This record gives sequence, structure tokens and C-alpha cells, in this order.
Amino acid sequence: MTQAHAYKKVSVAADPGPGLSPNMQRMTRILLVAIVLVPILWVWPQRGTTAAFYANPQWRNEPAIMRVERRINLDFVTADPSLPQLNFSVEWNGWLRIDRDGQYMFATRSDDGSTIEIDGRVVVDNGGLHAPRRRSATVAMTTGLHQIRVRFLQATETYEFDASWTPPGEKDESAFPTQQLFVHKPLAAIVFLTRRVSLLWALCWLALALTIAARIAKNARETANADVRGFALRLTLALATTIVALVVAEGIIRLARYFREDRRPLMVQLQSSRAQAKASMHALNLGDIVQPSRYPGIVYELRPNVRGRFMGQSIVINSQGLHDNEYSLRKEPGTFRIVGVGDSSLFGWGVPFEDSGLKVLERRLNETFGPRKFEVINFAVPGYNTAMEAETFVRRCLEYAPDLVILNFNTNDYDVPNFMRLPSDLATLRRSYLFDLAYSVYEGVLGVAERQPPPFDFSNRTTPLQEAAHLDEDPALPSEYRYMVGAKGVVRALEQLAGAARERAIPFVVFTVKAYPGVVDNYVRDDFREGQRELLERESRRLGFHFLNTYANYMEYLKRYPNANFAVSEADGHPNTLAHSIDAEAMFDFLVARQLLPSDKASNHDR
Repeated sequence: MTQAHAYKKVSVAADPGPGLSPNMQRMTRILLVAIVLVPILWVWPQRGTTAAFYANPQWRNEPAIMRVERRINLDFVTADPSLPQLNFSVEWNGWLRIDRDGQYMFATRSDDGSTIEIDGRVVVDNGGLHAPRRRSATVAMTTGLHQIRVRFLQATETYEFDASWTPPGEKDESAFPTQQLFVHKPLAAIVFLTRRVSLLWALCWLALALTIAARIAKNARETANADVRGFALRLTLALATTIVALVVAEGIIRLARYFREDRRPLMVQLQSSRAQAKASMHALNLGDIVQPSRYPGIVYELRPNVRGRFMGQSIVINSQGLHDNEYSLRKEPGTFRIVGVGDSSLFGWGVPFEDSGLKVLERRLNETFGPRKFEVINFAVPGYNTAMEAETFVRRCLEYAPDLVILNFNTNDYDVPNFMRLPSDLATLRRSYLFDLAYSVYEGVLGVAERQPPPFDFSNRTTPLQEAAHLDEDPALPSEYRYMVGAKGVVRALEQLAGAARERAIPFVVFTVKAYPGVVDNYVRDDFREGQRELLERESRRLGFHFLNTYANYMEYLKRYPNANFAVSEADGHPNTLAHSIDAEAMFDFLVARQLLPSDKASNHDR
């Protein structure tokens, strides 16, 4: 081998590539590594606090459970049936990142006591044994890490706890953000980086794009091969055309959503619907039959004196805004009055009025126990969740002096209806509506629509278990409705119901249709619905409610009639006439068996 040939071979081996210098090659590798590693800062250092659960209300002895929790709340307590729900205390310890100097307001609302400590100093003292009470304090904070400790104790009856803050420049209280809570104290440099993860990641991508562009430009300048230059030009043109096409498609989709969505505030929409409601006996939609409620916690209610057709059936809403017959507030002597609160299922969506479950139950009671008179009044409204139902009971049902209350619980009672959410954020760069559309097509073609959506994907309202725990973090949920959602919202509402019913000695029945093991041989556990059923049963026992699950009644019917159908239609899963009759019969048998009905004694609330 000649010396020149050997030299040429060594030079070729050392060449990193046409137009790519060693420095550019190293830069590309560094940027690729950074693009992979920078997103780790979203989850590391570990976010959240260390929560310690004590089986006594004094934080004494060793904690029964110690775990990392991303949020400072009691969701992990209410969701775990193995933990005691009376006489306990909880302590959260961690580090809070403050991003700017200023006056920060910290607050707790609790039943019983709670405190917030910052850097070893108590800033919110809401301690002691008391009914639900709010305490707050404004504290001057400096940028950086501050040690935080939050405590809560429960000693008597029901409990409630909520910790929040209001950073400077913000008007609304909010939960402590998970991204600013750290389990352990990280280095100052790491804390600085965690504040700017998105910016760092965007800069890495920009630098990589510039490096690639520089490489292409250098290749185009240095190569003498016209084909290579032409290829680079065609590649660049193709990439640019693709990017422009995607941007234009994204813009068209966002523009279409802008014109399709009603972006007015909810109350304005409801008032407009009320003003434009159609004449009698026309087909109505939900917006035509509701109006704003005078009670903020109820949000909206049925519009009085509506006549028409709704979901294929005749609908009549009485003068009091109820989907029912006319009932006077004053109850006739000897009348036993039952009120039902729920959502579209109990309302009678898609079934004739006289075939709805509460009307079937009313007829059955009067036929069986006459001459005593029974009244079963329907306060259900489509879209209500448990929090809105609790407010309806306190604000409206009690005016009718009920002797017994029936609460119907459904899977979506953890959430709010879609029209109560904020309109889509069409200016955001964190979401691609084009990608959402493409993925929905992919779901439809490949049949993966039933696959469980990833956490924090709030587009699917059938909420999976891990997502339900974080519903109050949904950015599309207005702050004034956050207290309503998730397991915490349901428990808070049930406690409100229990307090009002207990004060007046009104029996309370919670009923649902939830599958559970032992009824059918091929039972497959659904963690979300199973968690709801377990929560309902546990809270019903704790609060003194009667609990009825009519799932077994449906299974018994299917044994006799295997081809029975319980839905309004294939496209509408609301209970049909048959399902309403099964629920009514099950409720009748339950009330008789539990001796919740009078035989010859006077009504408890005659007036």
C-alpha cells in the first residue's frame, strides 16, 4: 500500500460526514441528549409532599401510613376503605417553590382543625374542634424554596378539608400546584431549571433546528455536486410545504371550532335560551327547558311552565320548575311525601312522563297503602352532579317538607356537564386540534375508542379512575365549580345532605346501579365504577344513609328474559321504560323491607 493511499484511507475514516464538522457533530449530539433529558425535570426532583396518616387526632406515635402525595388534600383517605374515617390526623411535609417575591395568601377550610406552617412558622391557624370554618393569612414570601407543613385533624362526626393559596396578581384561590411542591429539598440550580423547563426544551429544539439548517446550508455551499444541492433544496421545500400545510390545517380546524362553539358565558347562554324558547309542542332541546338558577350552587334549573316534546316524548314542566305534576308547598294532613333528586336518569330522559321511575313508585305506593296518600316529587334535572343535587335538596326540596329522600347516583356525577366548561383555548400552543382530529379518526377506524384514555386527557367524559382523582385540575373547569368534582366533591355533597337530613330526622336512601362481584359468574372488575360503588357504600354507612344497589334486580330479570334491553336506544344509554319499572319495583321492596314507610301513623312532617 502506498503512503498516499494509506493517508487517504485514514482521512476518510476520520471524516464525520459531508459538510458536518466535528464541532457540529458534537453540538448535535449534545442537543439530542438535552432534548431527551430536559423533560425529566417535569417529574424530577420528585413532586408532591410526604403525607403521614395517624390513627389518632393528635399526630402521635408512628403514622399508620406514610406516602408521597402529589396534592395536599384528603383524596387518598376517602378513597381507601381500609383507613378509619373517624378520629384521625394527617400531616403533609415538603418544600414549596416560590417563583416571585410578593404577598401570598394562604387559607384552609376545614372541619375539624387545620394549620399551615411556612419555614417552621404557623401562618394559618384554623385549629381546634369546630364545624366547617375558613381561616386565611397573607404572608410576604421571597423567591426560592420554603419548607411547608400542613396539618389536619378529625375528631367528631363528618369532616372537610381544603388548603389553598393565592399568589400575587391572581384573584382566585387555587390548590397548591404540584409542579411547585417537592418531596425533598433539591439543589438551588435544579430549582432554577424546574422553573424554566418549557423554555429550556423549546430552546433545545430551536438550537437543533438551527444546527440542521446550518448543516444543510454548509453542504449546499461546499458541495460541487448539483444533484446534492438539488436534493437538499427539494427536501427543504418539501419540509417547508408540509409544515405550512399542517399549520394551515390547524388554523382551519381552530377557526371552525371558534364558529361552532358558543363562547359566551354560561349564564348568558342560559338567559338567551330562555328568551328564545320555542312555542308549545315543538321539539325542544336541553337549552330550551333550563334557565339560570337564583342559587349559585345549583347553577341552572328547569324553566317553569314549559310544554313541548323533548327527546321524542311529551314534556310538561310545572309552575315550580319541576318535571312533575303540580304539588303545593303545603302538605295535606296524612300525606307521606317523598322527594327524588338526581340527573337525567331519574328525570325520565327519553321515556313517557307516566313511565318514569318515581311516578311508577308513586302509583305503586298509593295502590298498596291506600287510603293513605303518597306523593313522590321529582326534582331531578339533566346534567346535575351530586353537589348540585345536594344544593337542590337544601334550597328547594326542604320547602316541600319531605318525609323521605331518594338520591340517584350515576357514573358521571363525579363531573360537570360539558356546557359548564370553559370554551376550548384556541390560542394555546400546548395542544394540537389537528392531532386530536387525526386520533379520533384513528380510534374510529381501528376500534380503540374503548381504550382507557391517558391521564389528564379530559376530552373523554367517562372518567377513568386515575383521572377522577385529578378532575379539579382540569384546565377547562371554571374555578367556581372545582369544589363539585371528583370523589372529594361527592363526599362533600353527601355530607351536606346528611347534615340537612339529620337536622330534620328525614330518612335518606342513596340508590345506584353498579355491578359488583357475586351477582354474575363472568363479572369483570371495573376499577373506576367499583371505586364509586365502594365509596357510596362506605359513605352511606358513615353518614347514616340507606344504600340500595339495583344491579341484582337487573340480573334477575335477565335470567328470565335474556334478550331484554334496558336502554332508550342503541345511541342513547339512558334507562328506558323497562329499566325505570325495575328500579321502581326494587325501591318499593326496599322501602317496605327497611320499614321506611308508615302504615297508619301520621306523617312526620304534617303541617
